[in-house]
Amino acid sequence: MRISVVIPTFNAGDDLAALLERLRAQKPAPPDEIIVIDSGSKDATCSVAEKAGAKVIRWDKPFNHGLTRDAGIRAASGDIVFLTVQDALPASDDFLARISAHFHDPSVAGVSGRQLPPEDGPLELQIKAQLDAQNEQPARVSLQDHQGYANDSPAQRLELYRFDNVCSALRRSVWETIPFGECRYAEDLLWARRVLEAGHTVVRDPGAAVVHAHRRRFFYELRRGLLDAWVLDEQFGYRYRTREKLDRARAIASPRAKKAGMSARLGAIKTYAAHALARWFYTACRLMLPSRSRRRLLESLTRGI
Repeated sequence: MRISVVIPTFNAGDDLAALLERLRAQKPAPPDEIIVIDSGSKDATCSVAEKAGAKVIRWDKPFNHGLTRDAGIRAASGDIVFLTVQDALPASDDFLARISAHFHDPSVAGVSGRQLPPEDGPLELQIKAQLDAQNEQPARVSLQDHQGYANDSPAQRLELYRFDNVCSALRRSVWETIPFGECRYAEDLLWARRVLEAGHTVVRDPGAAVVHAHRRRFFYELRRGLLDAWVLDEQFGYRYRTREKLDRARAIASPRAKKAGMSARLGAIKTYAAHALARWFYTACRLMLPSRSRRRLLESLTRGI
């Protein structure tokens, strides 16, 4: 199978150079091609990519999570297309081999790995990784194995759709009939839903991981949490409940978290508080504003996320 990699970029700086180096070091062989689809970088992103042998596509339209990735995949020639982002690094040198092995099963349409924070990454992401590590085995998801799918709750269905384009791969022949399409957020979850409902299989392999993390300011986390709550409700009928974050919040008081220091713990508390405030604000908007006014307000508050 021929393997392509598609990377959306914008002012990637040194991050892209590090990612390309990791991709070239993959064993037993590097990917057959790398496509960089760039949204108007002002730095040396495009020249770094070209010098490393990547094909650069200049995307001159507004960035869109679905359409931009579709353009990159359309330019790729691989049977399998790996999707990532400019600042995520493969955690092992057999990362691509591990992901591509799942595609020997012709029913598999997509494979998703997981994100790991660096050792000095934000505490809230360390806590999330620790909780996610409770299940390290690959999991196959097919609706043939979920006969009660039609009666599942939104939370149960959303669990089936978990797919992450920071670390994923898809079968190009399936994408040709089920592209991402125009989507400003959660294009990976929406694609997984359509693929599963079309009768395909999706695999989640926690052993295929990338190292990726961001330290964001409170207001950005607030806006991102607001967009998250809005999209999950509107697209999937899912509404957060406060207790779903309690395990992570309690983990801040664990001995392991205390070793991270007070500054790290306060940072995690700030992030959790931003997300909680975002969900309360979204609930208030949903209850108090008519749909058109609510949409206009939410679009203005989350623009650029």
